[in-house]
Amino acid sequence: MANLNEKVDELKKQMILETASEYFKTLGYGKTQIDKISKDLNIGVGTIYGYFKSKEGLFIAWLQNIINNVYEQMKEGCDKVSDPVEKLAVVIDYKVNYFEKNRVTVKSYMENNQLFLRGISRRKEHPMAIIHEFCADIIKEIKPMIDNEAYLLANIFDGIINTYIECSFEDENLFGKKDEILERFLRLADIR
Repeated sequence: MANLNEKVDELKKQMILETASEYFKTLGYGKTQIDKISKDLNIGVGTIYGYFKSKEGLFIAWLQNIINNVYEQMKEGCDKVSDPVEKLAVVIDYKVNYFEKNRVTVKSYMENNQLFLRGISRRKEHPMAIIHEFCADIIKEIKPMIDNEAYLLANIFDGIINTYIECSFEDENLFGKKDEILERFLRLADIR
């Protein structure tokens, strides 16, 4: 059983993440300031850095919570279809919908971090690892292959979606591009 200090720490982290969420959603990554979050919570800036190490660490922790929630919804959506290609379409749908709902936040972070999460390990520590592994399993349903090969293709699939997102910053509607994204990946991966 967790002791009281661990529960208090977890509660503090959740409060910081919830407050940061409002800033990231409304101001974007670039304009969010840690000192404003600390003032809202009446805690020291050092407390936030003690939990998250940096503004990017806080953003990635916040993003990880969102990714975990989207992953659960995505799994439910994919459970409703049997064709693996349709499952990839569901993945595109969820990612595009998230971007459209959070355009300011994602655009701001991608503009401030030109490598957009590429500096993080590609496996367990990466916020998208859970979704990459999920997509790798779907890709193996389309064409059997070894795990590393499927995981590489899942990263390429995610990269194609991210590229479309980055290219759509100037108010282009991504919803009309979903079929194009899927076709481009299937052709590139040559897995049909």
